[in-house]
Amino acid sequence: MARPALKKGLKDGLTWNQFLQELDEYAHEMRRFVEAEVEGFSGRAADIAARVKAVFDPVGGFEFFCTTYFPHYMTHSSRSDLHRYLFFRLPEIVSHVDKRSDVIAAPRGEAKSTIVTQLFSLWCLVTNRKHYIIIVMDSIDQAYPMLETIKAELESNARLQMDFPAACGQGRVWQAGKIITANRVCVEVAGSGKKLRGKRYGQHRPDLCILDDIENDEQVQNPTQRAKLKSWLEKTIKPLGGVGKKYDIIYIGTVLHYDSVLSQTLKNKFWHGKLFKAIVSYPERMDLWEEWETVWRNEGEEAALAFYRARQAEMERGAKTSWQARGILELMTLRADIGSQSFACEYQNDPAASDDAPFASLMDGCYFAQLPADVVFYGAIDPSLGKAGQGRDPSAILVGAYQKSTGVLFVEVAKIARRVPDKIIEETIALQQRYRCQVWAVETVQFQAFFKDELVKRSAQRGCPVPARGVKPSSDKMLRIESLQPHIANGLIKFRAEQRELIEQLRYFPHADHDDGPDALHMLWMVCQSGQSASRARVIDLPMPSPMF
Repeated sequence: MARPALKKGLKDGLTWNQFLQELDEYAHEMRRFVEAEVEGFSGRAADIAARVKAVFDPVGGFEFFCTTYFPHYMTHSSRSDLHRYLFFRLPEIVSHVDKRSDVIAAPRGEAKSTIVTQLFSLWCLVTNRKHYIIIVMDSIDQAYPMLETIKAELESNARLQMDFPAACGQGRVWQAGKIITANRVCVEVAGSGKKLRGKRYGQHRPDLCILDDIENDEQVQNPTQRAKLKSWLEKTIKPLGGVGKKYDIIYIGTVLHYDSVLSQTLKNKFWHGKLFKAIVSYPERMDLWEEWETVWRNEGEEAALAFYRARQAEMERGAKTSWQARGILELMTLRADIGSQSFACEYQNDPAASDDAPFASLMDGCYFAQLPADVVFYGAIDPSLGKAGQGRDPSAILVGAYQKSTGVLFVEVAKIARRVPDKIIEETIALQQRYRCQVWAVETVQFQAFFKDELVKRSAQRGCPVPARGVKPSSDKMLRIESLQPHIANGLIKFRAEQRELIEQLRYFPHADHDDGPDALHMLWMVCQSGQSASRARVIDLPMPSPMF
């Protein structure tokens, strides 16, 4: 019997009463699903005591608990890298004397919600390791059914009832969204971003919070929504526990965007972070997989399978997957089906690893520490004055050191931030005073032409004239930026490691929120190549990049 799923939710337009009715039907199906077989499960007092002792083991107890009492979930004999980590790390978190904050990025399809949110909550519950558990998911459409799966196990799992009768059955509170179990453990669920301040159960404040996929595909694309969720995480979730009390947070999900809250949290050194990929290492012969995909698309599945079988050893050489139960053929088929970008996010937790991210693989090997002596400085400005207010794109101010003898551009300064025009002018004058740039390329499309004139006028008044030249790009921005790829790949454009904003905009291009930095970089590169002479006052016209082949 397959695990049931909630047919509809509030997002589908159901009223609250209709949703509760759907939830009740789902709960009934779940109870049928979890009526685990008890045949061969000894009811002798000594055997029960031995099993209970094993469950309470601080190291191996959680894995034993999962495999012994939940055969309907633990259907594979093999363990993925994620599973082995969770079985070790989760008990370690609650056993630690101090509060822990853990963040885990996991691939789709490896039962992360089942193991972490459902089974680990049950383990903490039946062993009384926790008294007040908060479970947060993207919406109550996911959170409420998750609580129903926990209730179903406590009500209908015969194995669990045999060994932990004090925790099983209906508790004192048995509601949609909140339960207090028979052994007096409170479990409450909520949607992300909801009001949770001041939560209390008797004398207990929350002592375990599980955050499970709290971002969704739509919300994660919006920078404002990401910032709002991050603020909620910091201001609501982090201080949710009692003062001086042990309070653990486990945040698990899949990286849906390079700047998602999950991605930001993984980089936060105040969290213990771990990231997993479905494909640990790709096959050496990716060219054969490209041929295989072409065969599948043109000739069908059977022809593709024959192609694979004839070259299986070559196609699998060097490949390593995180889970034996899911081999490289299955994963590469999935990658071909949903596209490399979706696969990189959903299964590799790496939004930059897709085929359409031209700079992703280059950005870790293009840094410099010291400038050579024989360089000439140039500058580039993208004022980004087309919008007003918080929605305005960041402006980009770049200074590059060009070494004519080698043709290498060293990006010395990269300032990318939202600024008013006056601030941009002041920063540019200060940089001109320091670097004495030969030429400043300034984008002058739309409303930005006046900016260049004002920059020239004000800098002259200061006694530090900025040799600004207007730039009117005549080609597609995407093509302009992409034309930088071979130059970066060939080591002709280098960056300082601390230029984080510019590097990330390049790494995640074209999926980054902004591309002002890469666009300014293209202007800088072109002015080094073709606009060295400040005496030519005409506007620089950036043509369509020439074909590479």
